[in-house]
Order: sequence, then structure tokens, then C-alpha cells
Amino acid sequence: MKRKFGLERVSRWLVVFAAWSWAVVSFLYQGDSHWSVFHLLTLTALLLFTEFFPLPGHEGRVTVHFPFLFAISTMYSTGVAGIVYTAIVLSVTWMMKHSLIRAAFRTGYTILGLFAVQLFLDGVGDGWMEQGGVAWPALAVTVVILLYEGTSKGIRDGIEYLRPRPRKALLWINNGRLELGSALVSLFYCLAYYGMLHQGRDMDSWAFLFFFTPLAAFAVLSHVIARLIRKERKLKLLFLLTTHINKDLNLKKVLKQTLHPLSKVIHYHYGIGYLLREGRLYPAVTAGDVPESLKRQSQPLNRGLNGWVASHGLPALVHHAQTDPRCHSDLEDNEEIRSMLAVPLEMDGEVLGVITLGKNEERGFEEVDLHFLQVLASQTVVAIKNARLIDERERRVVAEERNRLAREIHDGIAQSFAGVLMKVESSRKIFDTQPEQVKAWLEESEEKLRHGLKEVRHSITTLRPSPAAQIGLIPALTRRVEAFEHETEVKGIFTCKGNQVPLEPEVGEAIYMVCHEALSNAAKHAQASRVHVTLHYEPDEVRLTVEDDGLGFSLAKAVYKAEAQKRYGIVGMNERAQQLGAALHFDSEEGKGTRVVLTIPIGEEEEAAVHAHSSTFGG
Repeated sequence: MKRKFGLERVSRWLVVFAAWSWAVVSFLYQGDSHWSVFHLLTLTALLLFTEFFPLPGHEGRVTVHFPFLFAISTMYSTGVAGIVYTAIVLSVTWMMKHSLIRAAFRTGYTILGLFAVQLFLDGVGDGWMEQGGVAWPALAVTVVILLYEGTSKGIRDGIEYLRPRPRKALLWINNGRLELGSALVSLFYCLAYYGMLHQGRDMDSWAFLFFFTPLAAFAVLSHVIARLIRKERKLKLLFLLTTHINKDLNLKKVLKQTLHPLSKVIHYHYGIGYLLREGRLYPAVTAGDVPESLKRQSQPLNRGLNGWVASHGLPALVHHAQTDPRCHSDLEDNEEIRSMLAVPLEMDGEVLGVITLGKNEERGFEEVDLHFLQVLASQTVVAIKNARLIDERERRVVAEERNRLAREIHDGIAQSFAGVLMKVESSRKIFDTQPEQVKAWLEESEEKLRHGLKEVRHSITTLRPSPAAQIGLIPALTRRVEAFEHETEVKGIFTCKGNQVPLEPEVGEAIYMVCHEALSNAAKHAQASRVHVTLHYEPDEVRLTVEDDGLGFSLAKAVYKAEAQKRYGIVGMNERAQQLGAALHFDSEEGKGTRVVLTIPIGEEEEAAVHAHSSTFGG
């Protein structure tokens, strides 16, 4: 592995040495040129602008430099073009504080591409140019562009095969559109440049300035637009991520949804999402060119930049990994890494994990990248916190449901069974002497057992998923009224009014459970001959009414009695209504029946559906 990496490095320097040597020799042995130094300075200045504002593609190095280099090569020599290009690229790289080694290799394969073009022109290209007309010169310029792109990019990507983990797919795919667009622009300008020269115009430096300035302006404008587009993508990505990750409760999936789309706005060579468990960082999600060893191994908190970030709870932006002592162990795992970016996933003072990005280029990340990654990390933490809150709420709901069932069993079924047991024991003692009393007690016990059986069935019903969720609210209410009628032999009527619209699951469940409890109370206490259940859909609310013609009751007395006997039917109904912001009313007097009304406001989506339905069917 080490030897293969060494061969790749040696090959890069051989390309640089060969290109620079060829350029110097060509410069020393070039002939005289009738073009002035001012023409050269003009083209150099415009080329500097173009290189200073590259299109932010993969590694930010796609530029429309070829028309300037082609003009310098044909006006002076390929050696002059190579020396000028090398000086400009190294100067811009130094000013931007990027890797000079990578910049040197870039000048190497570019110069070799220019010499390939020169060999073609010296062989047959110039002859095609002199054919006259349009077809042959256009063909010659097209071949020049293809030869330059094929040679320079072929050397660049061919050396990728010598790396331990080739990134050829990244270079071809991520930069494909930008490089194709750059080639087309170069073809257009080279054709225009050829046409300008062969019309017999001996142009001064000002003419060259006006001719090539639009190309430099296009490069600058494209650079600015591309950066604005990237900022827009960041905002869209942030919105999409915060929308999707808050829907997922799996921490590993949340990290995956955060890390993978991130490459669209922050270019990195590898990314890892770590989770902290028992004092070690475990890689949960990886993206990009991650070494196999890093995909599998966990790390202690005292090792690498990830461990430093996790132990201190602070973000880190490293421009030069080779000089930062925190990154020494990271370089052992991946010696190509040059800059790193890591932020903690921290919630309430507790570090849950770390998101780390790495790049094989010095100063590969900016402060704005750090801030954006911190925002994403905070949104990820919010999703994790929501997941924990939902999990805690579910546990609390389960505990409350268990307590409720325990109260119901203790206060209802258990008390009934205890009373039945006492009467059975007493009946056994006086069975021979007081048979009439035994008969009366057995009848009372039978009635209590029947009542207890109903309570057991009621408890089982509350444990099952709501019928409103299983079969729909209207069918569920219809079946509940039919079951009430069958169990009590009391006339039950169900009516649905208004235009039906979809309701939220919790709304449907609340309506069903309130109806269920109201019918249960009617069966136990009302002694009614008829019960009427009405569900009424209105534009801004849905209303449930359960009305009977029974004995009626005093609400204050009923609540006091329920609390004294630890029965929570009415209280539970009111709690369900409050959770939805609904209104629950009891209209009853002793001897005048009971009317229970539940009114739930519906949201904007449901209201819009009501209006749409009304406009469709109402004309």
C-alpha cells in the first residue's frame, strides 16, 4: 500500500518536472515574435483574473483558462504560456493559502496538454488552418480542444489509478458538466480568435483587452453566481434536512440524512458521523473516500481530532493537519488528509457524537463551512432530543395507562369480586338454615358478576387500538351504537350530518372514546329508553352529541361522587377534550335526561377540505 502511494507521488512530481523542464527549454529556444510585451501583459492580467475566480466545482479548480493559454502559445511560444501559467497558478494558490504541491501538479498536466497541442499544430494542424474556408480551420480548432482536454485531464485522472483508493469517479462525475462547459466556451473563443487573426487585422493590446475581457468577466460572474447558488443550496438543504430528520427517531438514520447530502454544499473527500458510547467514538455513518480501517475501528477520547472535539465539546477547523498535534493520529489512519472540520453533537451539556469532514487539500474548509455544519449539528441534536422526548412520553403514557388500569381493577372489578366472595362464604354457612337469604345473595352476586364482566370488557376495549383508527370514525361509531343497543336493549340511533372530511387520528380517537364513555355511563346510570348519537361536521368544527331521555344527574354531585369513589370517567373525558383544545359540555338535570356535547375546532387543512367539498357538490 505504501509503495503504491509512493509511486503515485513520484509520478506526480515526474509530470511536474517534465512539464517545467519542457517549458523552460521551449522558452530559451523560442524564435522572435512580432507581438509586443503589452499584449503578453494584457493576456497575463486577464488570465490572472480567470484563475483567481474559478468555478466552485470539485476542489474549486475549473477555469476557462485555455483560450488565454492558446493565444499566448500561438503568439509567443508554448514555453512562455507554461511559465506564465505556472507563475499565476502558484501566486494565486499562495494568496489563497491552498496546497502548493497540488497547484504544481495542476500546472504540470496543463503544460503537457499545451505541448500536445503544439505537436499537433506543428504536424498537421497549421496545414488545416491554411486550407481556407471554415470547415478545416473549425476542425483543427476542435481537435486542439479535444487533444488538450484529453491529454491534460487524462494525465490528471490516469495518475488516480496509482493511488490506494482512486477518486477517478469523483473527478469525472462531479466536474463533468463544468469541464464540458469550459471546453465549449474555449472552443467558441478559439474559433473567434482564429477568425480575428486571419482577417488580416494587426490588433494592438487594447483590442486584445476588449476581445478577451468578456471571457474574464464571464469567469468572474460565473464564480459569483456559483457561490450564490451554493448559498441558496445550503438554505434549501438546511430546510430539507430539518424537515426530514425531525420525522425520524433513529439516531443513525438522522446522521445519514445529515452527512450524505452535505457534499452538495461543502466539498469534502470523506465524512464520518461518530456516536459516543462508553467513552469511545464509534463510526455510525461514513461518506466519500473513507479508508476501510476508519469505517470499522472505534476511537478513544484521547486520540485524534474527533476525540479532542468529543472530550472538549468544542468545534475545530484545521487548515494544516500536518502541523496540528491533534491530527497526528488522523494522519496515521489517512496520510493524504490535509485539512479537517469537526463539530460535536451536544445536548444539554452531554456530547452524543461528532461529525467530521476531511479534505486532501490545505485550507480546504472555510469559516462559513464551520458555521453551517454547526447549524446542521444543532438541528440533528434537536431531532435526537425530540426522539428522546417522544420515547419518554410513550413510557409515561404506558405508565399512566397501567396506573389507570390498576385503579379500575382495584376500585371496580376487585371490589365487586370481594363483595361476591363475602356473600358466597356467608351463603355457604347459612345454606341449610336460611335458603331464602342464600337465594337473594346469589342473585345479588350474579348481578355484580355481570357488571364486573362488563367492566372487564370495557378495560379490554381501551387496551386495543381505537376502532376509529382501524375502520374509520363513522363505521366505528355506528358499531358502537349497535353494540350499545344489543347490550342494553335500549334504542340507539346514530346520525352523521354535514360534509365528511378527514380528521387527525387523535381527533377521531377522542371523539370515539368520549362517545364510548358517554354510552357506558348511559348504560350504567341513565335508565333511558332511547339514546341518540349525532356527529355534525361544520366548516370550522366537528361536534359530537350524545343525548338520552334517562334520569339525568347533577354534574357537581356526579364529579364529587366519582372522585370519592376514585372513578374517572367524566374526568377522563374532560382531559381528552383539553388535550385537543376542544370544549366538552354536560347538559343534564335530575329527571330530564342528559346531553353530552364535544366540540372540536378543525385545522386549516380540514377546513379547506370542507370548503372544497362544499364548492364541488354544492354548485
